[in-house]
Amino acid sequence: MPNKIFIYLLSLSFCFVSFSVIAQDTETSEEDSVSYSNHVSKGFHAGIYVGAFWANRNTAYLYDGYGFDQNGQRNTFANSALYNQIVNVYGAGNGGTDYIAQLLNVNHGDWYFNEQDMPINLKYTTTYLIGLNTRYRINKKESITLNIYGTKLIVNGKFTISSVTTSNFGSGSASQAKVNQFTIVGAEQRMMLQLGYQRILGDNEKLNLMVEAGLNIILSKAQKNQAILTSSNPNNSQNNITIDLMNIYNQSPYNFYTSKYMVGAGIGAFGGIGINLNLNPKYSVQLLYSPSYDRVSLGYNPKFKLQNGVGLRVYYNFSS
Repeated sequence: MPNKIFIYLLSLSFCFVSFSVIAQDTETSEEDSVSYSNHVSKGFHAGIYVGAFWANRNTAYLYDGYGFDQNGQRNTFANSALYNQIVNVYGAGNGGTDYIAQLLNVNHGDWYFNEQDMPINLKYTTTYLIGLNTRYRINKKESITLNIYGTKLIVNGKFTISSVTTSNFGSGSASQAKVNQFTIVGAEQRMMLQLGYQRILGDNEKLNLMVEAGLNIILSKAQKNQAILTSSNPNNSQNNITIDLMNIYNQSPYNFYTSKYMVGAGIGAFGGIGINLNLNPKYSVQLLYSPSYDRVSLGYNPKFKLQNGVGLRVYYNFSS
């Protein structure tokens, strides 16, 4: 669904630009005789933004499979959600069927999962950023802006499970260790509300540099955390395992931490620098780089960190 929205808004932005270019070519000579500055001096503008977003990795650890204990601290390895699921639930640690052995095609007891097998260096992948942008133009160069952005972040990482296989050589046998790599993923929603100031640099009626800055409020919610164990043998695909690591936070007493650590409202500051192109009195296009310095309030130790975005913004002037 988010990808469809992204494609729809991207198409809409190109329609805006194309329509504005056509409108510019077909304006009457009477409109051309009016000074351009009279059209852009004041008024309300609204439009859309489509771009790419790079989140810092400071909160990616939320999806590494450790989870929190009853005191709200990070679990030890022995108490971690990923260890409990792999060893005790799916690995027959509490009795029952050893689904991990079936997946790895080994005997029960011929595989192990240690602390060094846990996921490390998790990070967010590059994703989209879409939004609705408004500004009230105080004069030809200065504007007050109000923006709303949305994105869905994906976290990717790897963890391992080692297994032992036995090979026969003549009258003897030898054991070989094999490291099996699997994927851990997370998904997170973010919404950003921005109130700021924008200034056009230069006196050209068409093309100028622009800068902006202001306050950024970030609403975040962790949505998904899964460990995905896929067999390397295509004939063994029926034994593939998907472990829902978020399920623990729906159970008492850990459901308390869903609202405390998995949902949050943070604050920060944003900036922007780019190119402003006035296509005609109705349409303006901005191509900009937008860094922000934010405190994303997820997890037990949120910190201010730098994030980055690059995108295209299209404004429509409702006042001209």
